[in-house]
Amino acid sequence: DKDSVLHVNCESRNITKISQVVVPSGVPFHLNLYKNDLVELNADDLSGLKGALSLHLGANSIQELEPGVFASLGALRKLHVNGNFLVALRDDTFQGLAALEFLQADTNFIRAVEPAAFAKLFRLKVLILNDNAVDFLPANVFRFTPLTHLDLRGNRLRSLPFVGFLEHVGRITELLLDDNAWACDCAILPLKTWAEGMRAQAAIGEVACAEPPNLRGVPLARVKRDVLCSSHADMDLDEPSSKSRDLVVTPTSRVVVKEVDGVAKDDGAVAKAPPSSPSSRALNAAPATTTRPPAAPSLRLRRLRESGAAQPGEQPDRIRGGRGFLSLDRVTRLYLNGNRLERLSAGTFGASESRVPLPGVQRPQGRPPGAFRSTPRLKLLSLNNNLLHTLPPDVFRDVPSLATLNLRKNLFLQLSLLPDRLGSLEQLHLEDNPWHCGCDLVGLKQWLERLGRKVVVGAISCQTPRRLAQAELRGT
Repeated sequence: DKDSVLHVNCESRNITKISQVVVPSGVPFHLNLYKNDLVELNADDLSGLKGALSLHLGANSIQELEPGVFASLGALRKLHVNGNFLVALRDDTFQGLAALEFLQADTNFIRAVEPAAFAKLFRLKVLILNDNAVDFLPANVFRFTPLTHLDLRGNRLRSLPFVGFLEHVGRITELLLDDNAWACDCAILPLKTWAEGMRAQAAIGEVACAEPPNLRGVPLARVKRDVLCSSHADMDLDEPSSKSRDLVVTPTSRVVVKEVDGVAKDDGAVAKAPPSSPSSRALNAAPATTTRPPAAPSLRLRRLRESGAAQPGEQPDRIRGGRGFLSLDRVTRLYLNGNRLERLSAGTFGASESRVPLPGVQRPQGRPPGAFRSTPRLKLLSLNNNLLHTLPPDVFRDVPSLATLNLRKNLFLQLSLLPDRLGSLEQLHLEDNPWHCGCDLVGLKQWLERLGRKVVVGAISCQTPRRLAQAELRGT
């Protein structure tokens, strides 16, 4: 064109590898690869795109960005990776992008943002992270980025501290914060104070309280400070909150779950529920807010971790089987949503095999136990917003009374569920998974049709193949 910049439009061309795209060397260009079939990005393939000024990789099937994958794109100013299957932005993911000014990563499955993810993006002005599952941003994550526009809508943030976060976004002109899981307590007071002082120079999105229940839906701006925190007059707003909202459970610890006022508790630490989206708010209603103790105990766990260093090939946020949880015989509701569970295995939530079986619960002899063998009375299981892509055979063997199963927002392409193991099912959530509607899914389709729409909640949309994209599984 007149500016000697080439515009290469490869939208919807069924491209599976970057190497299929050939551009002239020595010429600056904009490359559009929106809506293709890219799954992996290779640094060697991207080295052939050194002249790229903008790169659009939205609506592909990219699952991971390896550190340094963009290292050769030093001239890149705009990068779009929205609408993929990313679950994390890791340290040095964007290494080498010294000229980057615009980064769009919305509508992924991002849960983790590592501390140095944006450390060397010294020119980054626009960052779009809406509609992910981020519940925590590390301290100083934006210390070296001169952001003017930041979109954090539709995540799971509960508060934003001044030290380590708000102090570093003083140049912001637009900060979008709607549709998060804001906890309107003392920890959110720094955000309220900062937002009030920024209104003259920046557009700040509405922060609506998600909890406590008496403030749910109320804009933070309308809540008086003494309602948020009775001791706010003595509060140092420059001090980050030391209150931890994470329950850390290690497989090597002896965890005994006790019932205290109807809420499961371990050694004095109440297991808190993860922030919930509006669509799952009814499912995750906290028992502690009811006027009477619940009829049966429930267990809510957030950010499950194992102690010690991860071994090669292992994920540090995975629970190893064998000694995960003990004394769960009475639990009827188990909330594991919002963790980073990649798989379930026999013993993950089980006690030793020497335990005396409960009356009326028979276990087949000579067969390995299921993942939930120590929760035989389980009626509700919430596994949504994890990284599960498969379930082991007979995973629900030991929970014959399971009535509600939530598998939303995982990474399932296909799924085999044995109907005879889920005979008591009354509600099933399978939405927001990247379903591949091929021959392997026929059995699931037929089973779901038999269950009917009163049991199967919401739409189950095909992600692939492309000709069936967004089609309802039960209508294909």
